[in-house]
Amino acid sequence: MLEEHGVSRLLSSFHDIIPNFVFSGVFFSNAFLDAHPEQVRAFLRGLVKSFVFIHEHGAEAMEFIPKYTGVERDVALVCSTRNFSVTGREPDGFIDHQRDLMIKFGFLSKAVSLDPVIDYSYLPPIGEK
Repeated sequence: MLEEHGVSRLLSSFHDIIPNFVFSGVFFSNAFLDAHPEQVRAFLRGLVKSFVFIHEHGAEAMEFIPKYTGVERDVALVCSTRNFSVTGREPDGFIDHQRDLMIKFGFLSKAVSLDPVIDYSYLPPIGEK
């Protein structure tokens, strides 16, 4: 985005250095999950439907970015090209790879299980419409 505004120059993209890096996620506290499981499921169903829409209607979907965010169209198109899963789940190995990089570069001292942190059980079943 900075390059599109003429304030910097891209030497290498983050994805060139660490392909398939997962930048974000959706988080809920255990208390919220316990109190509002159906709202969480409804929110995630809507999110997954938006992923499917973007995947199936990419050009049309990208027009929504400038319309609803105020970001210039050219900048929005550059920033919205990440490949993503239409199921709401990261492909096998992506997150483990990131954990392994954190160990390699000293941010973690040992491998930790990500099972307590990642819970796909509130997502709709794969293929559900």
